Amino acid sequence: MSEKYRTTRRVYLKGATAAGVAGLTGLSTSAGAAQGGPIQMGSILPITGNLSAYGSGMQRAVNVAVQDVNDAGGPLDRQINMTNTDSQTQPSRAIQQYNSLVNEQNIIGFVGAASSGVSVPLAQNVAADQVMQMSNASTSPALSEIGYNEDRSVKYFGRTAPNDAQQGIVMGRILSDDQYIGADRAAFLFVDNPYGQGLAERAREQFQGETVGMVGYSQRASDYTSTLDSLFQNDPDAVGFIGYPGNGRTILNQWNNGGYGGEWVLSEGLNSSEFLSSLSNITSGMYLASPNPEQTPGQTAFEEKMGDQAGTLFAPHAYDGLFLQALAIEAGGQADGTTIAQNIRSVSRPEEGASQETATTTGDGGGGGGGQQANVVTVGQFQKAKDLLANGEDINYQGASSPVNLNESLEPLNQFAILQVQDDGSTETLETIPREFFRGKVGNGGGGGTTTTTQG
Repeated sequence: MSEKYRTTRRVYLKGATAAGVAGLTGLSTSAGAAQGGPIQMGSILPITGNLSAYGSGMQRAVNVAVQDVNDAGGPLDRQINMTNTDSQTQPSRAIQQYNSLVNEQNIIGFVGAASSGVSVPLAQNVAADQVMQMSNASTSPALSEIGYNEDRSVKYFGRTAPNDAQQGIVMGRILSDDQYIGADRAAFLFVDNPYGQGLAERAREQFQGETVGMVGYSQRASDYTSTLDSLFQNDPDAVGFIGYPGNGRTILNQWNNGGYGGEWVLSEGLNSSEFLSSLSNITSGMYLASPNPEQTPGQTAFEEKMGDQAGTLFAPHAYDGLFLQALAIEAGGQADGTTIAQNIRSVSRPEEGASQETATTTGDGGGGGGGQQANVVTVGQFQKAKDLLANGEDINYQGASSPVNLNESLEPLNQFAILQVQDDGSTETLETIPREFFRGKVGNGGGGGTTTTTQG
């Protein structure tokens, strides 16, 4: 997008609220920041709405990352000034918050959103504004192809959560494999948004039997009897369910009371210990497809910093989303969204010349010949990273959530696990599927595969 367009968008939206003076003031503020003032960043997370159970923990993780970075002097010896906002788990509200952050706070990057249905419309704007977006929990396959500038030379959307193409492969395997359900006929029930639609379609593609139903549901409904009737009208042996705990509670209670039958595979969006345990009489025996990333050096430190919110779903990914952006600023030597976008991959992974053995252990894409692994830095080690970069050395961030090695689409491959819900609502790991299994099957940079475009 041209410089003229970007300037027009920012200044026009500023001027819409305070005539031309506010635009001039905003430009002056930006100039001051460029000379060494605070670096403006933000978050757009679900403090209220359908994902409110996770939002406060996600936001705390971002703020912990900011504190860790600022305690080390900040990127380029400048402090990060964080503005946190509430998406309300609604696209329209998130867009309002985004416009405010960009045009009033002059942010250069942000963490969010959580659900794919909220992240997609945001990601469609970030390249025009040259603002970096790092989602901690949006998993729709469609997001691999969104966020590029006009000539596709720079991608301004990235994520620390895995692409749902991986989860779809695992859900399809649970449904198909005789070791688990071994269904001949399956139906898919999904929340009617990009997360639900994308994951259901990918799971359907991977299921080896006959698909006899693809049923979307609205989060605004309070009674799902007709939805369940439609789901079971062709007598599926099993159901792949992609949803969230709020509506999921109603759906599973009505399924249980209605006597519909069938075995269920639940998406990661339903992997909440409170949700599973409160419905343990219903969920016992159900399967889950869940990211299960390898341990990294900083995970214990992250959990200690988070206290009682350490177990919040996708909170570690939120920490990583902010920390990686700060590292990219330091590595690139400038505080702007384009610098973040152009450097964030290099600070997240072993250098491109790492051996295949190193790439298999700590990377997600194939490597070239010999070469040494970049220096590992992890949670709370921003000063170490600054020192290494100042000495001209490469770094490889090993995150709170995973090794978080970003591929060309700026997303990681994750190890996955097949889980089964126990009688008390806890989960047992039945099988671990390594990252290597997914190479060439998911997105760009994973070995030549392509992403199926159309959580989450």
